[in-house]
This record gives sequence, structure tokens and C-alpha cells, in this order.
Amino acid sequence: MATWSIPAIFAAICIAVHYSFLRAASGRLGDTLGALVLESTAALGIALAFLFGVRGDPVPTTRNGLFFAAASGLAISAASILLFVALRRGGAVASTGAIVLGGGVTLSAIAAPFLFGETWSTRRAVGILLGVAAIAVLSRDPAVNPVTPP
Repeated sequence: MATWSIPAIFAAICIAVHYSFLRAASGRLGDTLGALVLESTAALGIALAFLFGVRGDPVPTTRNGLFFAAASGLAISAASILLFVALRRGGAVASTGAIVLGGGVTLSAIAAPFLFGETWSTRRAVGILLGVAAIAVLSRDPAVNPVTPP
């Protein structure tokens, strides 16, 4: 197993927990406020990890690194708000998850060879096709009732 596999598996578990709590919160507070609470809590958690020495391998900080991290933060902020909207409007977890998370991974897998010089392979092509198939199948899951606050 590749050295990156274990952290990736644990990240997937964290995303599953995150997505479940996101679904539970949607419709119980405003979409933008929900995203603000989500992102602020995430920033606090990361700041605490950094404060207590969880920093990963030492890597020199560059201006481009800071720029790309900030751009990624803006993208995830927009995604958080839009996820709250989609779930509040009745999107099922399986459907929205397939479209948002699966779609993001699929689009990234398509773009990575052009942006980062990653290689094209039969495995990548099959993975992209399976990602598209998962999106097609799960996005047809019937919507749940929109969430209304108690």
C-alpha cells in the first residue's frame, strides 16, 4: 500500500463525518452562516493542531504556495455555501455527495495531466469513467424533503 493511502483513507472517513454533520445542520441555520461556522471551526481545529505541533513534514513556504492555499480556501468556502443550499433544498446525501465530491474528483482527474503534468493511463481513464457513472447513477436518487427548521 502506498504511503499516502492511510492518510487518504482517514481523510475519507473525516469527509464522511463532515458530510453527515453538514446534512444534519442544513436547514437549521442560514446557508452562509452555516458555511461560516463550518469554516471557522475548521480553521480553529487546524490552528490548534499547528499550535500543538502537528505540522507535517518541513517544507519551505513560498509565495505561490500561500496563493494556491488561499485560492483553495476560497473555492472550498464557496463549495460549503453551495452544499448547504443543495442539502437544504432536499438533495439526498448520496446524490449531492456524488455530484459534489465525485464530480470534483473526476474533474480534477481530468485536469491534473494538463495542470500538473500527471500521466494519462488506462487506470485514470477507467477511474474517470467510473466517476462519471457513479455521478449518473447516484444523482438520480430521489430528493428528500427540504429541511425545515423545528
